[in-house]
Amino acid sequence: MDRMTQLVRSGRDLPTDTRPAAINPPVIKASTVLYSNWEMMQSVRSRRDKGERIFSYGAHGTPTTHFLEDSLCTLEGGDRAFVFPTGLSALATVFLTYTKPGDHVAVIDNAYPPVRKLCDEYFANRGVKVSYFAPNPESLSEVIQSETSLVLAESPGSGTFEIVDLPALSKIAHEHEAILAVDNTWSAGVFLQPLLLGADISVQAATKYLCGASDIMMGTIVCKEACAKHIYDVVTLLGIITSPEDCYDTLRGMRSLYPRLKQHEQTAIELANWLNCQDEVAMVLHPSLPDHPGHEIWKRDFSGSSGLFAFGFTDEFVAKTPDFINELRLFGIGSSWGGFESLALPVSPESIRSCGSWDGPNTLVRIHAGLESPGDLIADLQQALAKISQ
Repeated sequence: MDRMTQLVRSGRDLPTDTRPAAINPPVIKASTVLYSNWEMMQSVRSRRDKGERIFSYGAHGTPTTHFLEDSLCTLEGGDRAFVFPTGLSALATVFLTYTKPGDHVAVIDNAYPPVRKLCDEYFANRGVKVSYFAPNPESLSEVIQSETSLVLAESPGSGTFEIVDLPALSKIAHEHEAILAVDNTWSAGVFLQPLLLGADISVQAATKYLCGASDIMMGTIVCKEACAKHIYDVVTLLGIITSPEDCYDTLRGMRSLYPRLKQHEQTAIELANWLNCQDEVAMVLHPSLPDHPGHEIWKRDFSGSSGLFAFGFTDEFVAKTPDFINELRLFGIGSSWGGFESLALPVSPESIRSCGSWDGPNTLVRIHAGLESPGDLIADLQQALAKISQ
């Protein structure tokens, strides 16, 4: 079946000849799980301790959690999935799983900014060496070491949207016996499947597109079988669990993920092309544009683009970036993205990069194209441009 059909039908309890089933799995809340006898309890716990996913105690998830994990594996083509309270906690778990004092990690320079803080203020102070590499394979080759245990990539990168060659990064990482993890939030697992391109782990902030309503905090890991037991052990040791209500709502949101993403994509492309024609705009950073860095790799590895991109003003107007954002009426000002509402925020590329210089405006406008009418959003951008041009 097509992946769209698979996603609609996955993570469900299907009816049988002897019983019906709800079209959406129920919310099952539990701390204590009862067993018919002591031997059964011992057997279930033994299977659980070996890494098997089984309903055994609330801290290890309930069937509601498991239905969501099944759907995540269908989405990203993985063997095992885990859910977390936030996207950052999912990324932190990857680091905790694959680093110890004396290890080295290589982190792509355009990664989600809190990851840099996590590395510099937590792991570096606990004996883990951290290097940042520019979003290209050559830069990774320069920083990777014999002690490198983990390589973290993000494609496209946060804020500046460079596309990186994941198969090439995978080859370099695996030649050094390192794990390659990829932050795949931008594509929502719909437009990019890192595990099929050589990555070992795909991470998302399900807070964004998977939920789609800007009212849930959640992170996800989907991984290959070789990584599953290692991640499971850390998740179990730390007692990481996500509420079944949030799992239920996220799974329900994923039923409409494909059509929502296509609308976000179409609107963002329309806005990007319109902005690219404005005299006040110096650059538009959107992977679908032919002059975007890594556009050819995007065409090779991605099947589409999401609603997040950025643009920068010419020198004459760049200082008015905050004024422009304040003049917008349909674009909200707020953190995160991926929901039904459009958002606009200023981004400073130099504050989220350390490898190489930045040639564009010192402030960008990061746009998330929501589900409003593209014509209305363009009219809003136009009136805000007119006001700062007066």
